[in-house]
Amino acid sequence: MTKKAPWLSVIAVSLWCFCSSALADQSLRLVTEEWPGLIDNNPSGPEGVLWELTRSTLEDMGYSVELEFMPWKRALQLVRLGQRDGIIGIGFNRERAEIYRFPDHPLLLSRTVVVSPAGSGFDFQGIESLSGLQVGVSPGYSYSQEIRESTNFDKVDMPSIQAGLGMLLLGRIDVMLANYHAAVSQAVELNITDQIEYSDKAISSGPVYLAFRPEMDQSVIDEFSRKLPQ
Repeated sequence: MTKKAPWLSVIAVSLWCFCSSALADQSLRLVTEEWPGLIDNNPSGPEGVLWELTRSTLEDMGYSVELEFMPWKRALQLVRLGQRDGIIGIGFNRERAEIYRFPDHPLLLSRTVVVSPAGSGFDFQGIESLSGLQVGVSPGYSYSQEIRESTNFDKVDMPSIQAGLGMLLLGRIDVMLANYHAAVSQAVELNITDQIEYSDKAISSGPVYLAFRPEMDQSVIDEFSRKLPQ
């Protein structure tokens, strides 16, 4: 029986470890909260424009992509701690730019509106329109500084957009702030489209991104910026 030289076994093990490491490095673990109409958590897998743009761009770069849905604050924390590689659907601000790594280009532009019960007569013309109201907001979301610092209305946390719509129709809040596409999608699913109204005037609008963990290699972020469809 022919004996293998010990150094051949060492080389084989080293090559196996190198290849395994390289393959592992080609997989990215992303997180987000379900954003109906933009990124949906379906039994068959994630769907929606935010997911498709992210997935197709990263796969074009040679990565396989895993996506987990979870509460927004938890998603932010995991990426901040480097326990996940990126978060889909995050807005940009100076505070976040000091923590997360943002590419040059957003996935799309998001529009936040005021949702109110149909027939309530509510007409949003500016933040002063919210004075004295119970206003549903989503914890962890990046609202404008004007909204964050305002003290002329009460902010009531909504566990989700769907829960917020329920709170609205039950009279637990007067109005709610939500992404237009997400609110419309949830209203259709709940069959309440005739029971709510959306403000024509947006309370805020801005780009949303795939942001990466603090230690992500800059070359990955630069390549994502180049390959993301504009």
